[in-house]
Amino acid sequence: MPSQRIEQPGLKLRVSAEGRRISSQHRQLDAIFARVEAALERGAEQDARDALERFRDAWDAHTSLEDGFYFPALRGLRPELGLRLDDLSAEHERFREAIERVEAVFGDAAARADSLARFVTDISEHERREEALLAEIAEAAAKPPAR
Repeated sequence: MPSQRIEQPGLKLRVSAEGRRISSQHRQLDAIFARVEAALERGAEQDARDALERFRDAWDAHTSLEDGFYFPALRGLRPELGLRLDDLSAEHERFREAIERVEAVFGDAAARADSLARFVTDISEHERREEALLAEIAEAAAKPPAR
């Protein structure tokens, strides 16, 4: 039996608003992490630790919202996205562990530079994939239902 789209008038707006919210949170996370990097560049290790703690708290809040609310709603709306959402959720925990590894090398400039560069690259790619998925869902929600 072919799948039928159910008309949901507010869906496009809800998906679009949620996508903007997630993207905004990503930019906030990026800005907080930039404070970690700036403090390390100044040689202010305690300020970097404080900024990293703030980043960790913001990361936990952000991923809790995605994993506990938004991703389950998307699974209900689009079950075929389950594996992609599972992968993104699994990465959330791996990034939480990576935050600990970044902090562990604060005192070693060479290891720190490599660790920070890898973390920033990996998390940027993760955010890009999440936002691409949200854009895909918003685009699909904007299409009129098949008749």
